[in-house]
Amino acid sequence: MRVKVNGVRLFFEVAGSKLDFVNGRTMEKPTLLVLHGGPGFDHQGMRPYFDRFSDVAQVVHLDHRANGRSEPGPRQSWNLYQWGDDVREFCRTLDIERPVVLGHSFGGFVAQSYVTRYPEHPAKVILSSTAATTRFDRSVETYRRLDGDDVAAVAQLTFDEPRLANFIDFQAVCTPLYHQTDGHGLASRPGIFTPDVLIDFWRNGVNDRDGALKSFDFRAALMNVRCPVLVLGGEDDPACPIEDQRDMVSFLPPALSTFVTFADCGHGTYFDFPDETDVAIRKFLADWSSERAARPATCVSRGQADRSHKDVAVELPAGSGRQPLPLESVTLRTS
Repeated sequence: MRVKVNGVRLFFEVAGSKLDFVNGRTMEKPTLLVLHGGPGFDHQGMRPYFDRFSDVAQVVHLDHRANGRSEPGPRQSWNLYQWGDDVREFCRTLDIERPVVLGHSFGGFVAQSYVTRYPEHPAKVILSSTAATTRFDRSVETYRRLDGDDVAAVAQLTFDEPRLANFIDFQAVCTPLYHQTDGHGLASRPGIFTPDVLIDFWRNGVNDRDGALKSFDFRAALMNVRCPVLVLGGEDDPACPIEDQRDMVSFLPPALSTFVTFADCGHGTYFDFPDETDVAIRKFLADWSSERAARPATCVSRGQADRSHKDVAVELPAGSGRQPLPLESVTLRTS
């Protein structure tokens, strides 16, 4: 399906109904708006995992302008400010009120653009493996730690010279380090790749008003967020290193932020730790009380504690290793 938003037709798909009939009553579910990574990709890579939440939310997947099956619009509109504005206008056009907006990686950049420009609009925000600004030096060092100098050199060259040939090398050499597991059997779906928007977003010679990868910085604006935010991060994420994620969390209002980190986890906690991520997201979706929103919290797995927050932890069964876990065996503990 497509809908015209800010002059371009955006493609979206929906999993699940908005209304449920429970115990003789019609109940309204929240809308979970999922923003894919990239740019240059589409929402298909998100569906195999995130469609599962259609039992507790109406899940809406959106292709950003110039991505996937959405129209490109003018090249000058390929920036984080426009993509953030599109999220707000998309919701207005479809009469989506108080959405829970989940942004993964680049989608997390877009989610931050949206929530910092329209802080009263979302009910909640989930930031998955993302950052508030770009620190290529941290990313290069994470690649070096994971697989040595040669991989780090490929990453550095791509960051310095963002052109298609270098992206192809990056895809072959660096992208396999995004994940620490095989995805626990998550089905893959063929997607649409649009290299022009990827290269444009990585372009050189931009300033802090361009909304491009090498210039954006939402850190100060995050202090104005007015809704609960769940942040999910992996300790071995080379794309958005955990140090970047800690920096991002430090600018969020402490009373509204929940930070979940996983050791031995790369880019996308849902990929390396799907069951534990499922529990954290379901807890966040279900917990709408003002008491919960008014309390700082960090959700930490495998003993990797961020000492600035201590309220919540993920408890895993002893000896669980990396095996997929039944949901009842993973609990959230609040101190």
